[in-house]
Amino acid sequence: MKQFMLDMMTAMMPAMVPMVWIGGILTILAIVLYVLSGKTGYKPALWAARGAMAFGFFFLACQFAGYLLGAGPSINFGDPRKFEFILVGFWVIGLAMLIPGWIVWSFSSNKLR
Repeated sequence: MKQFMLDMMTAMMPAMVPMVWIGGILTILAIVLYVLSGKTGYKPALWAARGAMAFGFFFLACQFAGYLLGAGPSINFGDPRKFEFILVGFWVIGLAMLIPGWIVWSFSSNKLR
């Protein structure tokens, strides 16, 4: 079972980089929509913040599952063809999405009350 989970984790790695970009876009979008919330309202910022938090929780769960399997999941933001390896752990990516998403979510939900 452990080997199957490691194989699944390895197979999903190419799909993680686009998920990082989507989560990052949602995080930035939540911040921008909150800043512009006087004109657009608070609901779009709230929904973008929820999406950013979901991606943040997902990456934190992946980090936890990877540690349980004995692996240290990380994403390479360098160019492997040039032997550049800029490894960033999933927990860093998850917190970078979760914390701003939670802040925007809490401020937006308080404004809607």
